[in-house]
Amino acid sequence: MADFGDCIAALDDAVMDSLSDGTATYLSRSGQVLAEGVPVIVEKDVERFSEGAVDRVRTHEVQKRYLQPFDRQGAFVMDGRTWHIDGIERDDGHMITLYVVP
Repeated sequence: MADFGDCIAALDDAVMDSLSDGTATYLSRSGQVLAEGVPVIVEKDVERFSEGAVDRVRTHEVQKRYLQPFDRQGAFVMDGRTWHIDGIERDDGHMITLYVVP
């Protein structure tokens, strides 16, 4: 019988299979490849509140298990473009949504 963690991982896999916008290569801050073929859900024009202003930004949502070790200053290469991590929007322990900038 599968434990709860296995069930959550299977659910995350099903969500990513259905909703991902493609895959990316995950890089460390120094440019070292940490993971390839990482499924990513891309959201564009997400409102980000900072210092009294509202910006429209891009987010990447990925399964945390692909981001080991997690580098807060890492990046994703997707469709030939590099997107640097600029902060965490949310993290539920299994899925993490990151603000990214070119």
